[in-house]
Amino acid sequence: MAAALSAGYLAVYPHRRTMAASLDAHLRAVLHLEGYVWAIQVDGQPVGMASVSPLPGLPGLFALDGFIAPEWQRQGLGSQLLQRVVENLRGTAVRQISHAVTGQSSPAAAFLQRHQFTLSNEEWLLVKQDLADCGLPVHPDVTWGVMSRVQAIAQFCQLYDQSFKTLPWYQPYTTHEVAAELVAARDLLFLRRGAESIGFAWLRWPEKNVGQIEPMGIVAGEQGKGYGRCLLNVALHQLAQRGARRAQIGAWANNDTAVALYQSVGFRHQETITYLAYNINRKP
Repeated sequence: MAAALSAGYLAVYPHRRTMAASLDAHLRAVLHLEGYVWAIQVDGQPVGMASVSPLPGLPGLFALDGFIAPEWQRQGLGSQLLQRVVENLRGTAVRQISHAVTGQSSPAAAFLQRHQFTLSNEEWLLVKQDLADCGLPVHPDVTWGVMSRVQAIAQFCQLYDQSFKTLPWYQPYTTHEVAAELVAARDLLFLRRGAESIGFAWLRWPEKNVGQIEPMGIVAGEQGKGYGRCLLNVALHQLAQRGARRAQIGAWANNDTAVALYQSVGFRHQETITYLAYNINRKP
């Protein structure tokens, strides 16, 4: 049903043109990751959908996505679909579903809050508009490089744990999850001091000419030495070299250290993304 739903998806999410164009591939990826997909129909025609997909490294926590085509909104279909989602997920491994909204006063937030979703956390989306000045940094102590796909996946998981394990935004990845999400091995960059890898940056491509760095980290014992700034500039240089004109990066709103670093190289706050969550096994 993805082809029939793509136009409605684009109407609801005009900033997700790439996703709308590849909705079939996206939904297949959700199922490949052991998520779930629903469609709601009127007279045999699909008019909306919902999906839940596992959040990397957070067992039992799943991301909720979905929509009702504009011409069918405000007729109770969204509530029916969400109720079916919750009913079907009870008794499964899914403990919580969450959805990102642009603010607690947005229509999507109001809808979810009417269905007992509550605030989980807030994340800043920061954007650097011009990458023309992103030259390759030179640091006397470190170099950077890429690895084969198998090596990159294993190295990323190890470094991610070493970078974030003690922090509240820690979401450890499994090698299976990385393999499913990683488009190309060269999208994982590694910062090295001698023969040792001490940091990583994952490049993503959410839109044409837009590059995203998510996630990026320096292992705990090497933080506070300027390596994070060096790695960030390497990532920006690589995005520019590969055709990106704009860069995006995310950070928890209360992660003052990361926000200050990103702003120091030209990132500016574009929007606050609010995550609303619902506990599946709560009493109705």
